[in-house]
Amino acid sequence: MRTRALPIMTAVLGIAILPLAGCNRDISGVQAQKDEKGRTEVKVDREKVDQNLQEARKNLDSAGREIGKGVQEGAERMGSALEKGAKKFEAEVGPVAEEVLNDAGVTARVKAKLIADPEVAGFQIDVDTLDGRVTLNGKVASADQRAEAEKLARHTDGVNEVVNLIQVAGQPPPPGQPR
Repeated sequence: MRTRALPIMTAVLGIAILPLAGCNRDISGVQAQKDEKGRTEVKVDREKVDQNLQEARKNLDSAGREIGKGVQEGAERMGSALEKGAKKFEAEVGPVAEEVLNDAGVTARVKAKLIADPEVAGFQIDVDTLDGRVTLNGKVASADQRAEAEKLARHTDGVNEVVNLIQVAGQPPPPGQPR
């Protein structure tokens, strides 16, 4: 513990006295002299010590204010940078997120139409959407149900293209679908 305290105390005293180092005046409040018998006499000028401490306090207060200003400016710059980054993120990711949400909305609208139509087995048909391209997959009982499902999908807002992979029971799968 003692080995750590000495360097810390030395640094603190150095910082406290450093602002006064460049002055051309007697700043020492402590003087040591040897008397005629060789003994060391230490004299402390309490007023000078108090003046030095007050000066050091003023300098430390001033330095603290400067550090505070620097921290505040840094925080403001950081906040500005974060805001700029958030805007950039929103600009770059926002359209992708919007597109994903749009595709999910298209899928939901198509699925709702298929389920609502009593002529189509909507629960038997899977709907997937990517960039407005709707893919229908599943099995139905008749070619009319297959055609009606495709028609409902094509007439749904947000649909750009329909890929109909619905299989009619008892018939071979449509082209492009694994057997």
